[in-house]
Amino acid sequence: MTDIEIIDGTEGAGLAERVRGAVAAEKLTVGEAAKLAGLGESTLAAWLSGTYAGNNERVAQKLEIWLGTQAGRMKVKREMPAIPYAATPTAEMIEGALEHAQMVPDVVVITGGAGVGKTVACRHYAGSHPNVWLLTAEPSLSSAYAVLDYLGEVTGVAESAAQKRSRAIAGRLAGTAGLLIVDEAQHLSTGAIDQLRAIHDRADVGLALAGNEQVWSRLDGGGRKAEFAQLFSRVGMRVAALRPTAKDVAAILNTAGVTGTKERGLLNAIARKPGALRGMAKVLRVARMVAAGAGEEMGEAHLEAAWARIAGHAGGVGGAPGGPAWPAGPTWPEERAA
Repeated sequence: MTDIEIIDGTEGAGLAERVRGAVAAEKLTVGEAAKLAGLGESTLAAWLSGTYAGNNERVAQKLEIWLGTQAGRMKVKREMPAIPYAATPTAEMIEGALEHAQMVPDVVVITGGAGVGKTVACRHYAGSHPNVWLLTAEPSLSSAYAVLDYLGEVTGVAESAAQKRSRAIAGRLAGTAGLLIVDEAQHLSTGAIDQLRAIHDRADVGLALAGNEQVWSRLDGGGRKAEFAQLFSRVGMRVAALRPTAKDVAAILNTAGVTGTKERGLLNAIARKPGALRGMAKVLRVARMVAAGAGEEMGEAHLEAAWARIAGHAGGVGGAPGGPAWPAGPTWPEERAA
């Protein structure tokens, strides 16, 4: 009996049906499923059609492992659902700045602390508007050359000559009324920012730099020096969101369907801590998974258990085991003003 005959038999056919079912349930392409299983796309396609002449046993083993882990991932997805996008006041402010940058076109700078929703808002805008290219900077992309290389990938420009790549990218973007968004822009060097400025000028497209306060301090601090003038003078708008507001938290909790007064109070306390909205959303998702595993509705105990998992200790949000859990913490700016 050959390997292909094994796949054509009952056992192989059953595995193939399970693979097809998983692919359909997760809305995957054959290529995506193959990558998740550690196989080549052509290998999986041939195996599913019963024409693969290689080591079918090895393929079957990899698929069995993938199906096992896939079942676990699907269970987590059911018990730990992603929180839908919430149009928080801060997100609307950020998206308004992005729209300004694209429509004018102009250069905007968006700064804020970790977890206030900058990345989520940028991704939402990019996914709901035409001709928006989103790049996420990192330390290895600090130079102008590296940014051009990345931008070429994102925009589909394959020019290999470095000296021609900037012009080729500008030519691709010209006439699109588009927008370049660079998230985590604090990782960019001044030369890299100036390179993006040059493409903005040449292609007449918007440019948005989003990141922490270092982004603005680099531009503002050098704005009085001649070598920074071309950068600083082109900034048409700055949005600063240092911390989330009570209305931001309320919008997310409303969207997530959290209605209990005590649960909302605990999540508000977490949102005031380092990590802000991102940390709050993570605790909420883990709490829902803990509750689902126990067959219960999510409540205070599940939020406390989720916080303990993430914070790495058994204390409450205050962090002191045996001490007072969930301290009131600082009031929101709106509450102080009232």
